[in-house]
Amino acid sequence: MALSKNDVKELLINLLRIYSPSGEERRIADFISSFLRQRGVEAWIDNAGNVLAVRGNGRRVLWLHAHMDTVPGFIDVKEEGDLVYGRGAVDDKGPLASMITAFLNSKPEITLVLTLVTREESDSLGSLSLIRGNVPKPDGIIVGEPTNMHIAYSYRGSARVEIKCLGQGGHTAGPGVEDNPILKVYSTFNIMAGKLGNGQSTESYTVTPTVINCGDHPSKVPTECAMTVNVRIPLNSSCRELSNIIEGIECAKVIDCTDPITVNVNNPVVRSLVRASLRNNVKPLLSRKLGTSDMAILAKLTLNLAAYGPGDPTLSHGPIEYININDIMLASGILTNVIDEFGRISM
Repeated sequence: MALSKNDVKELLINLLRIYSPSGEERRIADFISSFLRQRGVEAWIDNAGNVLAVRGNGRRVLWLHAHMDTVPGFIDVKEEGDLVYGRGAVDDKGPLASMITAFLNSKPEITLVLTLVTREESDSLGSLSLIRGNVPKPDGIIVGEPTNMHIAYSYRGSARVEIKCLGQGGHTAGPGVEDNPILKVYSTFNIMAGKLGNGQSTESYTVTPTVINCGDHPSKVPTECAMTVNVRIPLNSSCRELSNIIEGIECAKVIDCTDPITVNVNNPVVRSLVRASLRNNVKPLLSRKLGTSDMAILAKLTLNLAAYGPGDPTLSHGPIEYININDIMLASGILTNVIDEFGRISM
């Protein structure tokens, strides 16, 4: 059952060759469930498309949780020595491969649950479905994310804001030129960014336009323009506070929102990761992340949480994604030790 470095590299390459943007995870789910069954593990796919598997039957329950989906966009899969390139190499198929490896290479005395979920990059349907699912409820969860093997205990929140403005429309030389919804959208964005601020720290909002849909002809003023804006919510704020600010801005509306989350650094998952890192001669580093993960959703199940995994998070979602297979092996070794530590550590 144990996976070697060559096995893990082959696994990662196979995962990367399966294109799996949010909502299109069925092929990768079938591949992973088959991969696990071939190694003697009973695995199944639930109604949300998640791949689930359980090993051990101890009193304590630990989840290894990662997502199978990626953002859209193809990146050619290739190898350069120990580096492997491809869409999702960092976010999140590298961390996912490390969790599958730890799951198979461990000898759990606890109940170890592998939860590989869908649509984390969109509406988090996979994780939300587990809140009311039938898998063993966790005493702790490790969320597989690219953290450069730092132990992440805090994430900012995230909201999708739509700015949708209407106008009279018409000829570019006619009266509609003064009622242009494109200009209204940009004005609204500037007002919103001015009210929220726009920084790059865990204590600031980050306001980023990502999609804009306006017009259908170069000589015609459109009657409608819409912009999608991603807003990262600082640790000292909330979805409610954001909604209160947005409510007073014309044309702007919060479509969905996830609150920021911070967990106690003395929780047993963090302590297990610290001990396991030391056992592998890795200095444990705690970090607060600028991004957002499913930790906030999973906190409904337990606050014994941390995010952890190989990969440089600055490469996430970009035009170039690559990961070092040696980092995946090191992370999987640490996770294997975490499984042992979690069974012994005081709760």
